[in-house]
Amino acid sequence: MNEPAEPHDDFVVAFESAFARLQVRVEEACATAEDWPGAVAAGIRATFEFAADAPGDAQALTRDALAQGTGGLARHRRLVAYAAGLLEPGREEAAGSAPPAVLEHALAGGIAFLVAHRLALGEEGELPALAGEAIEFVLTPYVGPEEARRVARA
Repeated sequence: MNEPAEPHDDFVVAFESAFARLQVRVEEACATAEDWPGAVAAGIRATFEFAADAPGDAQALTRDALAQGTGGLARHRRLVAYAAGLLEPGREEAAGSAPPAVLEHALAGGIAFLVAHRLALGEEGELPALAGEAIEFVLTPYVGPEEARRVARA
């Protein structure tokens, strides 16, 4: 006899399926780019479009995960680590001294917070319009402000 699913189990299923869908969208978008800065831009745009198109999925990845205690926090950390891993190749792009070791996680966490904040306000539909600013924010430590601005506007 099957036992009824626990609410936590429902969260795990929702998180994992949303995370898989987000990864597919991001990786497909990144694959179309010619270079690393273009891939970051494509990934951020895909992420923001994902959140606008599927706010329930985006909420599972951000706000719901943070509200689930230890297991949810671990999943949220995995989401941020995934995004941070996509930023790590930027260290080779960085002019001058290498960025701080925590940079990728801080930037990825900032993007996740921005998405969560817009969801909380019911403004997820505005995320695609904010992509340019987010791209510039993320790329600046690696390629400088002028190049980051150029990529964000492309």
